[in-house]
Amino acid sequence: MSKLKCLMFAVFLFSLLFLFGTQPVYAAKKRVWSTQSTAVTTATRPTYSVKFRSDHRALNVIFNNVSTANSVTYELTYLSGDLDKGVFGSILPKEGNYATRLILFGTCSKTVCTYHKNITNMEFKITAKLKSGKTSIKKYKIKV
Repeated sequence: MSKLKCLMFAVFLFSLLFLFGTQPVYAAKKRVWSTQSTAVTTATRPTYSVKFRSDHRALNVIFNNVSTANSVTYELTYLSGDLDKGVFGSILPKEGNYATRLILFGTCSKTVCTYHKNITNMEFKITAKLKSGKTSIKKYKIKV
């Protein structure tokens, strides 16, 4: 008889938990699905193409839609052995809507170039101050 009482008590307890233990959940606010696109198009900001030169000793960078920005600057930083190295530059508005840069991993004097060795931690960053007042930053981690 005690087993029957224990079983009936357990069934009663589970039924109470089921009836009163779970409560429905209501959303705080109704979800509104937007049909408008808020994506930024390439016509409103500069675009970039960053690729290695064929010998992997330089970056070839192409800047498009430059006229959508007030200024565009770039910086390449890396370690050569234990020494920090870097290249900084900008695209001038008078260059027009399209510009290219060939950024060497080394130094040149007249026709002789000396390339850096044991390059690690290379990063390339482009900062564009847009005419809309916003700033666009694009970062690249580059494996040499």
